[in-house]
Amino acid sequence: MRTQALTDAKALLRACETGVISTISYNLRGYPFGSVSPFISCSEGKLYFYISDIAQHAKNLEKDSRMSLTVFHQAEEGDQNAHGRVTLVGDATPLKGDKAAEVLEQYVLRFPEAEGYKKAHDFKVWQMDITRVRFIGGFGKIFWLEQQEWNAPASPWDFSSEKNMIEHMNDDHQDAMSLILAHHHGVEDETPTMTGVVTDGFYIRSKDKNYYVPFENVCSKQEDVRMELVRLTNRARKAQAA
Repeated sequence: MRTQALTDAKALLRACETGVISTISYNLRGYPFGSVSPFISCSEGKLYFYISDIAQHAKNLEKDSRMSLTVFHQAEEGDQNAHGRVTLVGDATPLKGDKAAEVLEQYVLRFPEAEGYKKAHDFKVWQMDITRVRFIGGFGKIFWLEQQEWNAPASPWDFSSEKNMIEHMNDDHQDAMSLILAHHHGVEDETPTMTGVVTDGFYIRSKDKNYYVPFENVCSKQEDVRMELVRLTNRARKAQAA
């Protein structure tokens, strides 16, 4: 049951691209302060934000690294409490140098509009390391997930290899991604683009929105990604023909 909760919690996190950040207010000493921010996550389970220095939550984090991020499925109708939500608790630190540049490039792939932020106020890439996770999958499905459960191995490929995979899929296999997108999310688009790959799934961008598609198996090597994409394509093709 805990294994399934962990899988479900990570899938919910991956499926969301914006969450509620809570920091500890420096201006109102000790009070919680909430804001909203886009984010990306890596295979290891760390989170990354691109935040302006003038933002209140950035100022708070400069004084106290403790924070949380909450994501949830928005109920279209009925009881919101019946739907899943995840709160990740941890500490944030600003990244510098090559690591910051690499994460920012990944971030801009997912959120192209962020390219313009480089010319605006000073922005920093922040990394959030997870201490504990609260997952509620609905009534009666409530778990605390510990750090050692949440943390996973890093991607077995580097960012250069990830960019090569993305370029290959976008140049040669948009038809496959179109099938997968329609099958998993009911979105029709002949020209979707891949924007990121993690060990447990990948991201498709269509009509200015990102969609996460999970793999059946976690990839332990780069070659596994191709196998998972072929599997997803074949299943989508069979579903279309049915």
